[in-house]
Amino acid sequence: MNKQIKVMTLLALATSVLMVQELVLSFLPIQLTTVLLMIYTSVFGLRKTMLMMTIHVIIDNILLGSIGMFNIVIPMWLAWALIIIIFNFVSKRSSNLVIYMIVAYFFGHLYGLMFVPFQALLLNIDIIDYLLIDLLWEVVMGITNVILVIWIYEPMNRYLSKLYQRYMNV
Repeated sequence: MNKQIKVMTLLALATSVLMVQELVLSFLPIQLTTVLLMIYTSVFGLRKTMLMMTIHVIIDNILLGSIGMFNIVIPMWLAWALIIIIFNFVSKRSSNLVIYMIVAYFFGHLYGLMFVPFQALLLNIDIIDYLLIDLLWEVVMGITNVILVIWIYEPMNRYLSKLYQRYMNV
């Protein structure tokens, strides 16, 4: 099988996992998206993960009917892009799980903060008020990210790395 077809198939499956887990867990303040993007960045690299994330953002907004470019799509894309870029930088300098936990906690705030100026402007409310309202959810997302990094980052990263290497060498 052509190597490019293998890569496209694997990336499509990985992107599908991003979508399915988000839809399944949408009723909870928990999602695997951050830790999956961290793992994907580690396994697939920056460019492929950015492509998967972009497709994920488009599909996510179409499926959930929140295709507002200014208030949803742009901040969501920017947040995920920054998370991927920052993790790519960090993971090239360290493989320490404690550092990944700290970064993952920060990502919970980064994701929420990217929406603040857009939502405050759209809703015509004070940025500080919006920050205070959103702070609890950012903390929950940060703590959830830390727990997920502890729980699944290493085993899933190891498994997906082996799978990717084996799949690409067949």
